[in-house]
Amino acid sequence: MAQASTRNQPILTPEQLRSRLGEFYRALDEFNDGYYFQSHETLEDLWLVAPWPERQLFQGVIQLAAAFVHFFRGEYPGTMKLLDAAVEKLRAFQPERLGVDLAALLTGVERCRTDLAALGPERLQEWDPSRIPVVRFNRSGETAPSTDAAGREM
Repeated sequence: MAQASTRNQPILTPEQLRSRLGEFYRALDEFNDGYYFQSHETLEDLWLVAPWPERQLFQGVIQLAAAFVHFFRGEYPGTMKLLDAAVEKLRAFQPERLGVDLAALLTGVERCRTDLAALGPERLQEWDPSRIPVVRFNRSGETAPSTDAAGREM
C-alpha cells in the first residue's frame, strides 16, 4: 500500500501537538543559528497537520524564515512580502505563545522591515544581517492549550 502524503494527514489533537512541539523548538534553534532554509523545512511538516490557531503561528515562523532566505538570495520583493505576511500572522499571538516572546520578535522584525524599506532593492545587500532578530523562547511552553474541534481554547 502506498504511503500517505504528508499533505493528506489528519489534523493533530492537542495531545499529539504537545508531543511534537520539539520540532517547533528545533526550527527556532535553526532560525537562531542562521539556518533559515532548514528552519522552514523542519517546521513545514508540523505546520501541515497543526490545528488552529497553532497552524497560523507556525506558518508565520515559516514565512519569517523564508523571508531571510530571500534576503540572502538578494530577492527584495520576496523578502518584503514574506516579512509582511509573517508579521500579519504572528501579531495575533503577542505577547507570548508556546514559550516564544512574540512581542520582542515582532519589534525586531518590524525594525528589520523599516531598515530594508529605507534601503530599497538597489541597496538591499548593504543591510547588516546581524540585525536579524533572535527568537527568544523557552521550552516550558511545550504545553499547548486544549482546543475544541474549531480550534478555540477550552
